[in-house]
Amino acid sequence: MLTIRGPAWPHEPDQRRREFLTLGGLGALGLSLPSLLQATPELTTGPGFGRAKRCLLVFLWGGPSQLDMWDMKPTAPKEIRGPLSPIATNVSGIQVSELLPQTARLADHYKIIRSVMHHHNEHSAAVSTMATGTPYPKKTSEPVAASADDHPHLGSIRAFWRGWQDGVPPFVQLPKILGPPGYPRWPGQNAGFLGRRFDPLLVDGHKETARFRLPEIDLPADVSTRRLDDRRLLLDRLDRVFRIAEADPRLDDVDISYRQAFDLIRSPRISRAVDLDRESDATRNLYGRHLFGQGLLTSRRLLEAGVPLVTQYWIDPKPAGAGGGEYDSHGRIYHHYPKRLVPPTDKALAALFIDLRQRGLLDDTLVVVMGEFGRTPKINKNAGRDHWAQCQSILLAGAGITGGSVLGSSDKIAAYPASHHIRSIDLAQTILHLLGVPSNLQLHDSRDRSIPACRGTVIPELFA
Repeated sequence: MLTIRGPAWPHEPDQRRREFLTLGGLGALGLSLPSLLQATPELTTGPGFGRAKRCLLVFLWGGPSQLDMWDMKPTAPKEIRGPLSPIATNVSGIQVSELLPQTARLADHYKIIRSVMHHHNEHSAAVSTMATGTPYPKKTSEPVAASADDHPHLGSIRAFWRGWQDGVPPFVQLPKILGPPGYPRWPGQNAGFLGRRFDPLLVDGHKETARFRLPEIDLPADVSTRRLDDRRLLLDRLDRVFRIAEADPRLDDVDISYRQAFDLIRSPRISRAVDLDRESDATRNLYGRHLFGQGLLTSRRLLEAGVPLVTQYWIDPKPAGAGGGEYDSHGRIYHHYPKRLVPPTDKALAALFIDLRQRGLLDDTLVVVMGEFGRTPKINKNAGRDHWAQCQSILLAGAGITGGSVLGSSDKIAAYPASHHIRSIDLAQTILHLLGVPSNLQLHDSRDRSIPACRGTVIPELFA
């Protein structure tokens, strides 16, 4: 049985049709009916426009501490600076945490921004704000659920603008869907009001084995591509019946959805990309034999296979139940950071920069390393740091970004930007700009209102 599974929003208007398809014998295909919107003409360009042929967003979920990684404050009081010390990088005048020795030796590859800010201190709203380039519209102190009215992820915006090409998905997410157990999916990870047609393909990661698979598509060994072609002909005939039976503008997307699914099955490029047995042991060891390291390697392979944008979220490389597995370190931060969090991050990022450079990919590949927010300047009573959106540090590399430099600064305790205030919307606009998405691109939300894809301003200092 061929199964093509995708995320489903509760109470969507096409739920009845999806149930009808299941009852009619097409449930084995699990195909959905995403909505289709039209992009506006490309009218704007500028320095660096379209320089990035591909982009990797490395999202250190939980909120990494700027004070303990990229923006050390060695002269601040102990309750601010903590016990860690800065070390020199291979670029004079730039220091990072002692927990980042491998990345420190490659500082000429990336630029550090130490003055990124927004105003959401709750995880789900902050993830949405950073990943979509649009501030989450409501203030909240509790997790919020994704909905079909949400602003789309940057990858979905890029997918909307350029679409599928040569059977390759325009946007891939790995290794999981964000949202703690017991909570619904968080906003900002998918296409929102653009419709499921522009959702990411989820490449599912298995923590214990550090291996990846394509859960969207499950093709048994006894189903050949010829049989798939036969099924496609059958679907074409049935689709014509549906069009006659009930006129619905959403049916314009059915053929596109079928074609995307079948193209993905028939093309070996993505399945080969996630098959790490094709990589040498030396390369796999370079990244680290844990889910985050193997995930970055898989991300590089997906980019090479032609995927324009990949988002990889941090996931605990240790077995479940050990505690302290995410960057959300409200307690015992100086146990979790050196033991479980930063060393695997350091190793994998260094491997990624080296690998991209050696393969000649760094010049036209944009790499962004960020979290949803930073951490509080003052260490709390539980020896941890709490959520702090007012200032965070991020890394950018490749695609014409000037490496070996720092943009922006924070105040004496890394609480607020002191120079070059970089809003999250400006970072997002710059990413879209580098990917060739025009700044005047208009989208239509679920109420058919025309709104900008992003309201930020391109950061020119990134190229100086």
